[in-house]
Amino acid sequence: MSELPESARLLATLVAIESVSGSEQRIADHVVELLRGWRIDCERLGHTLVATVELGRGPRLLLNTHLDTVPVGNGWTVEPYAARWESGRLYGRGANDAKASVVAMLLALRACAESRSGRGTLQLALNECEETTNLGMTKVLERCGVPDGAITGEPTSLEVVRAQSGLAVVTAEWHGRACHAAHVQRVEHDNALVKAAGDIVRAGPWMKLDGEHELLGASTVATTVLKSGERHNVVPDKAEAVFDARLSPRHSAADVVELLGSRMPHAKLGVRSARLKPFETSEDHPLVQAALSTAGRARAIGSSTMSDMALLQGVPAVKCGPGDTARSHTPDEYVLLAELEAGVDFYTRFAPRALEALAPALARQETSR
Repeated sequence: MSELPESARLLATLVAIESVSGSEQRIADHVVELLRGWRIDCERLGHTLVATVELGRGPRLLLNTHLDTVPVGNGWTVEPYAARWESGRLYGRGANDAKASVVAMLLALRACAESRSGRGTLQLALNECEETTNLGMTKVLERCGVPDGAITGEPTSLEVVRAQSGLAVVTAEWHGRACHAAHVQRVEHDNALVKAAGDIVRAGPWMKLDGEHELLGASTVATTVLKSGERHNVVPDKAEAVFDARLSPRHSAADVVELLGSRMPHAKLGVRSARLKPFETSEDHPLVQAALSTAGRARAIGSSTMSDMALLQGVPAVKCGPGDTARSHTPDEYVLLAELEAGVDFYTRFAPRALEALAPALARQETSR
């Protein structure tokens, strides 16, 4: 592996460290030692790391990605933690999502620290629990405050994402009257399972809300969970369902409840979670334009997949990184060496440009105080 570039060697090391969401201690330990060797300031927030490079007076840009992965799952034909490069690609859980972004951002941060290019503060947040609770990003914002701008590292094939769907989880309950299954002919009862099934079938396997976003398309609602009954000999008196709604900035959880209510008249509806709201930065924002110029793209795109960018409401931000989103969470996940190297180059060139792009707005804020 010695003939490989530094980025490839570092990625292999990190992929070989299992870091399923909630178990990031070992990989955090390794990266802390790495940053210490580079003499870059690093603060540890549990298993979330915040590395800071001060480049003078100016805006603060937050580079952020995550250390955790989803579990391995079934269907692999290679060892998921062997982390072997083969013909220009590295296989392994997390190689694509998102340890390639981790490595590319780390090396870009070091390069900017050494070159002293740009004016302002660069912060790199390597977050825990992005795949589950977003605990890491929550800690970062509580400790460091809201940045002037941000870029989230996720596998986007270095396409610049300026709009991301939100997630709302909506629940439904149906209540009935139980009886012994042997007595259905002569005992009054109301089968909650049948009631729920009827409503769900009438609603359809998936739904969409009126209107479409220019980048994200329609907001969709999918039925994903149905539970009812405990025993074969009891007609159930309760049924529960869960609906996954992917929302553009045009819609909210309340819109989902209204739609489901119109299609499922027997259900009692509630919102389990609506904290991961849709996100959008305008096309003409200087940060978006800096990212497009650096990546060599004509237009930004939208993304239906979630990331920690959802917690950056009100912050000008984009999502962009090496790798292909279609490989995320799949068996035999991999990333290409060419993608990794392009990611290092992109972040290294983008960071000083982003600081420059954010500076005028910060100056206007300071003048108005």
